[in-house]
Amino acid sequence: MFDGRLDALARSHKLLVDARWEGAEFSTLARSQLAAYLTDGSQRLDLQGDPVVLPPDLATPFGLVLHELATNAAKYGALSSGTGRVLLRWVLDEENGRRQFRVTWQESGGPPVMEPEKTGFGGSLIARSLPGATVHREFASAGLTCTIELELPEDRDDDAES
Repeated sequence: MFDGRLDALARSHKLLVDARWEGAEFSTLARSQLAAYLTDGSQRLDLQGDPVVLPPDLATPFGLVLHELATNAAKYGALSSGTGRVLLRWVLDEENGRRQFRVTWQESGGPPVMEPEKTGFGGSLIARSLPGATVHREFASAGLTCTIELELPEDRDDDAES
């Protein structure tokens, strides 16, 4: 577990270094964290969303959250069975001049899901790693759905053009 989290941090930091620490594109971040499940043309993971660049202070913890969601899915959820699937989708909306980023991790086709009696370290990491985020996890019997919403800072490129 600890080694996996260190690897997740390393992958996030590599993306940031490659981008001169200016941010990480979410799709690239997701693909790097979920690479083990995206092999061999597998249709088990479906990633959907437009390009969104996360600032460095959000890219690193988001990498950890994605890693933790995938680890839990592989142990207990949709990725633990041959028929399970995960839909990861994201959208960036402008609401009242604010950039609202919403990410949904939705599992299906795996074993029945039950809400854990206690929140472990991984659950706490998912719920509390992203500063200012609202995280909602729904443990439906058909599969876990985790929704993350947070406000992103103003896009610096937009500021430069003004």
